[in-house]
Amino acid sequence: RYLGIRREEKRVITAREWGMLALVAVVLSVLTARLWYLQILHGAELSARAELVRTRLLRTPPPRGLIVDRNQRVLATNRAQIVVSVIPDMLRRNPERIPLVAQRLGIAHDELRQLIENPRINPFTPLVVQRGAAFDQAVDLLESQYNLPEVEVSLLAMRRYPHGKLFAHLLGYVGQISQEELKAYSARAQEDAADWLQMRLYDGQDFVGKNGVERTYEAYLHGKPGGEQVEVTPLGRRVRTLQEFEPTAGDRVVLSVDLRLQQKAYELLQGHTGALVALDPRTGEVLAMVSQPSFDPNLFVPRIPEAVWRPLMNDPRAPLNNRAIQSAYAPGSIFKPIVALEGLKRGLITTRTGVSCTGGYRAGTRTFRCWKRHGSVDFYESIAFSCDVFYYQLAQRLGPDALAQLSRAFGLGQRTGIDLPHERSGLVPDPQWKRERFNQPWFGGETLNYGIGQGYLTITPLQGAVLTMGLANRGVMYRPHLVKAIRSEDGARVQTIEPEVIRRYEASPQHWDAVIEGMVRAVERGTAGAARVPGVRVAGKTGSAEFRKGGKTHAWFIAFAPAENPRVAICVLAEEAGGGGAIAAPIAGQWLRYFFQLGY
Repeated sequence: RYLGIRREEKRVITAREWGMLALVAVVLSVLTARLWYLQILHGAELSARAELVRTRLLRTPPPRGLIVDRNQRVLATNRAQIVVSVIPDMLRRNPERIPLVAQRLGIAHDELRQLIENPRINPFTPLVVQRGAAFDQAVDLLESQYNLPEVEVSLLAMRRYPHGKLFAHLLGYVGQISQEELKAYSARAQEDAADWLQMRLYDGQDFVGKNGVERTYEAYLHGKPGGEQVEVTPLGRRVRTLQEFEPTAGDRVVLSVDLRLQQKAYELLQGHTGALVALDPRTGEVLAMVSQPSFDPNLFVPRIPEAVWRPLMNDPRAPLNNRAIQSAYAPGSIFKPIVALEGLKRGLITTRTGVSCTGGYRAGTRTFRCWKRHGSVDFYESIAFSCDVFYYQLAQRLGPDALAQLSRAFGLGQRTGIDLPHERSGLVPDPQWKRERFNQPWFGGETLNYGIGQGYLTITPLQGAVLTMGLANRGVMYRPHLVKAIRSEDGARVQTIEPEVIRRYEASPQHWDAVIEGMVRAVERGTAGAARVPGVRVAGKTGSAEFRKGGKTHAWFIAFAPAENPRVAICVLAEEAGGGGAIAAPIAGQWLRYFFQLGY
């Protein structure tokens, strides 16, 4: 006590009060964090979203970029057409109207039902069901709009391929964007969105590349949409136009292919099932690539009718398959030049090595036959006349692991990386692969077949062309590519595709000279006489790969020319057509003569 005043006792805060204070602190922290998230971290994005509440972008799809050949000849373009679309969601909710709508559009009820129930489409965006509609039909549908709210008629720029089947496997085709594609492309566009139009780069009505160059270079060909930015009321009524944007056409994609060379290759392969691939060995540029049989890509725009799709899918010749990159075959004797090169490199043979070919080679209890009784054969003649006995013996000395290593050094068993989807890698076998695949050991006879390009080894015609490029360039192989340059339509921006070395095979100049001389003799006096070109030294090699017992062989031929300074490397395959010298070499010979006539 002091002067009669009692000191106040110090009050102790209870546990409940401490809990309340902690709760208030947590709530304040959460609110602060949320404000930071909204105002600082995502302020610009949320501001843009708020702007969307009172503005709307009326989108105009962009014209798709052109695809042209190396001489600017148009291979893929656009053409304005009247198209008829339906809204799938409206028909899904009112399935009883499907027969009426189908009847008015002139298509089968079941076909329309199947189209709108496809789970891959966006049900809320118009689905194109007819293109190239007649003017009278369009007027009739527009006049019936009140009774047909599910149907829309519009004018769209549709993709057109003026050369049809000629470039089908290279260009691919476009189709209406699926729901999965829309999500994927839109998510990618959002990451780089700098304005309104970039945020809506893709729409459910857009057409995108489904295969070929159209798919690989979709980002360049698509373009940037245009339209109007308008102010609207909360009820959606348009008040005024704020801005107008012109759509930007997609980039022009320039291919390395020459239309004239492609046309020639297509004509020469008529009547055959197979492929022809021609490369510029100095760059890896594709000069021509044809697969037969082919198909018309215009059938897929905007969608392929069921009555057309089923026969294509069920055709035993598989016209949709790009045999140049998607089919793999035993290479047969076109494999022999690199086996000879490896034998020279390892010192197992020399240019003076010879064998006596009696029409077969005895290994163990089995005789491996040669396609002909050659008699005495030296190194150069083994290539020129394709003596199997020479390569049975050489393969036996090399062994399967060395043959597999050699194959991989020339790019076999691996995708080349060409700018096309769905490339197949082929197969390079070895003892370990066989143990894992079949749980069996490697047999000696399989090594002998390996040496002549038979057995488990398979390659694509494109890999055959890359192998030929390696021989032409004395070990240097470039990545094959179809696109030469990408240009904006105004010419302000140009992107050139530069050559890319993908592998090298080292050997001495003398060994390269020997193998190339053997290939030149194959054309001048051996199995490939049909590939001669007046005034030009051609180095080539025929191949006849067994496929099925009792059936004809696959006909192969590879070549490069001129032998001393190559400007072209070519590979021809004709499935089950017979001998390479009788079938594939004449095709390549005619193509090469035309190539040099054009001044290449």
